Formats: sequence, structure tokens, C-alpha cells
Amino acid sequence: MTRPFAKTHFFWLTLALILMLIASAVARELPYGWALRLVWVSSTALLLLSLLSLGGERKRVKGFVAIIGLMVCSGALRTATGSVTFEYAYLALFTAFLALAAWMVAQRVLLTGTIDLNTIVGSVALYLLIGLIYSTFFTVLLELSPDAFRGIEPGPLFKVSQQMTYFSFVTLATLGYGDISPASPIAQVIVILEAVTGTFYMAIVVASLIGAYFGRQPR
Repeated sequence: MTRPFAKTHFFWLTLALILMLIASAVARELPYGWALRLVWVSSTALLLLSLLSLGGERKRVKGFVAIIGLMVCSGALRTATGSVTFEYAYLALFTAFLALAAWMVAQRVLLTGTIDLNTIVGSVALYLLIGLIYSTFFTVLLELSPDAFRGIEPGPLFKVSQQMTYFSFVTLATLGYGDISPASPIAQVIVILEAVTGTFYMAIVVASLIGAYFGRQPR
């Protein structure tokens, strides 16, 4: 971990994830070509910021760099060839990055002996990572089975992904607006798992960390 990020690295990771969500929402309002470029450029840049904030062992850092490099190549090849296959490759690599990042954050947040404000922010970052991981599951499921969800129609992958990100966080927070809903049994099971994950995560993990943090403060 580099010194600038030593005590605030989870703040930077959380900021990167929030900016990634905002960029994907803005992209939906742009023409397809510009939107696609914005998604790839912004997500790659923000993943690099996430990498800096995560730090960690050299082997893991090399793995993250390799994934980001392959994502850049996939984006460039998609632009050059027009083949949608590279969009799926990009999504798969993005999912791998999120999974590895979530694993690293979980280890540092849940297994650390020090509870400070940075650790609590890390729990928020992990929450965002969980929502993004589930969104990739929903996106893949919709691409494989267009009737898996009601209220959404198949379209360009990055636009579908943004809608599934919205649906994922609505589910994770158990808000349930109803504009998008699961139709197939597999989609319903994944939605149930995410809702249970979100409920128990906020009730147990975040609440315990906050309680431990304030419990250690001098009175």
C-alpha cells in the first residue's frame, strides 16, 4: 500500500465505485458510440484508481493489472471489429475484477483487528462491490434468457448492464419498486439470495463495525 492511500484507501475505492455508477448512468443518455466509449474509458480509469487504493501483495496486484490490460484490449477490439463477443469478454473480466476486489476488501474489513473510520468505509465499498457483482449475474442471465425479467427488454449490453445495476441495488437494499421484476425461477432465486445478503450484511456486518468503532471511543 502506497503512503498516500495507507490510511484512506477505502475512501478512494468507495469514491471510484460511486463515480463508476454515475458514469454508467450518464452513458445511457448519450448516443450509442459515445456512450460505449465513455463506459469503457471511465470504467478502466476508475478500476485503475481502485487498484491503487487496494494495493496488496505483488502477485495480486499483477493479477489486477493483467485483468485491466485485457479489459483495455477487449474494448479496443470491440471498437475495431464491431464484434459483440468482445463486450461479453469485457463483462467477464469486469466480473473477475469485482470478485477479486471484493475478496480482498472482505479480508481487510472482516478479519482486521483494527476498527477505524476507514474500515467502516471499507464495509460500504464491499456493499457496493456485492451489488455490482450481482448486477453482472443479472446481465448475463438476461442475455441468456430474454424472458428472465419483466419490465426490461434486451438491448445493447452496456445499457442492459446499467439497468441491471439499478435493479441489483434496489434488490440489495430491499426497496422493491416493482418496475423490474424476476420472471424465471433462476432469476427469482438469485434475487432472493441478493435480498438476504443485503439484509444480513447491513444488520450484522455494518452494524457490528459501527458499534465496535464507537464502543472503542474514549468517553
